[in-house]
This record gives sequence, C-alpha cells and structure tokens, in this order.
Amino acid sequence: MPLFGARPPVEDRERQWIEKMLAWCVEQFGREAVEAEVLTPTPSFFPGSYRGTPDDVLEVVDLVRAHLRIDPAEIAVALYEGRPAARPTGSRTAPGGYQSVAGHYSVRDGVGVIAVGMDNAPDPRRVVAVAAHELCHHKLLYRGLARPDERDHEPLTDLATVFFGLGIFTANAAFTFSQGSGGWRRQQLGYINQPMFGYALARAAWLRGERNPTWTRYLDTNPRGYFKRAMRYLAKESPAQ
Repeated sequence: MPLFGARPPVEDRERQWIEKMLAWCVEQFGREAVEAEVLTPTPSFFPGSYRGTPDDVLEVVDLVRAHLRIDPAEIAVALYEGRPAARPTGSRTAPGGYQSVAGHYSVRDGVGVIAVGMDNAPDPRRVVAVAAHELCHHKLLYRGLARPDERDHEPLTDLATVFFGLGIFTANAAFTFSQGSGGWRRQQLGYINQPMFGYALARAAWLRGERNPTWTRYLDTNPRGYFKRAMRYLAKESPAQ
C-alpha cells in the first residue's frame, strides 16, 4: 500500500465490525430503513421554536420516535433532573443504562420507557442525540433482536442511530465540551468514538448510493473530516453495496 494511500480513520477490526453490523441491520430492518432520509438540524425536520422547556424536550423526543416508526403505544418518556433514578424492580434495561449521564432505557409492564435528563434541554441537538440512542435501544431490545447483556450492545445502539439516519446528531455529540467553575471539561456521550462515527456515516452513505451528500455540512469539523477520509477509502476499495 502506498505510504499516503487512502486509509480508513479506524482500525481494521473496527472497520470490519461496523461493516458487519450495518449488514446485520439491513438484514433485520430492510434496505428501506437505511435508505430513509437523513435527519438534519433544520426547520424542515424540527419546526417551530425551542426554549428548552419540558414540553419542548418531549416534542423533540416524539419527532425522533416518529422518524424511527415506533408505535407511540409501545413507548413512554420520562424527564428527570440530575442523575436518572435506579431502574425499577421488574424492569429490563441495557447494562449501565441507568448510570448514563444523558438518558436511560428500560422495559416495564410491556412498555418501553426512556428517561431523558433535563440537563440536556438547553441544546436541542443533544436532546435529539440522547433520544436517538435510547429509542434505538427500543428498536433493538423490545422485540428481542439483540440482548442487553451482549458485549457490543451499546456500540451497536450507537451504530443503529447512524443506520436510521440520526447519525449527524450522535456523531456531533460523541464529544462535547462544557465550561464550569473548574474550567473546561470534556464529556463523552455514546459508546463509539468520532472516527468510528465518521466511518459508519460514510459506509451508510455508500449503501444508499450517496457519494457527496449535502447533509455533511451539518457535521462538526472532526466527524466531517473522518467522514471524508472514510469516503476516500471506500472510493478506492469500491466495496459492494
């Protein structure tokens, strides 16, 4: 391989896992799911004003639910301040979900329950990212397509957000910076890193036949750079769709 040849932004084992699991998602949900429109942070998908109120957060979550074609009768949404409450007795949940700083998913009395922290409310894009991850738990777990005790379940849930067209939000939110009394700190949201998001977004675009999608303008600098690098690699390797 030439010294400056096209290389993916991820390790080979990560590349193979992403390709394998995206193919698995196609088998489980069909090509029409990956070919659905990619959501962008624009009024065409998220109309109206947003002030960060509880009602605003619930409306955003419901828009994500509708995009994922989840029956509203299957899901309930709870908002919380601070850390999410411990999972209720008799509920099933993804490992560590109730310890997340952003959200939580469980199943109780036959209904999927997602909890979203109100500390996410000031940024609607982060609300979308949290809702996308927790609702993709529902897509994977509610009908038993995946098991919560599988080692790669959480990364697979992140990958599912890309598969279902929500990857702009989860990729951008993979690392965020906030300023507090102790100075700037980095906070991770999600279980795969930005290079993996970049490759996953590129591979999903390739599956859809997209070679220069306009939605990349909404990616932050780092994930957009990883996406472009991944697309150069895919163009060189020309993988089968």
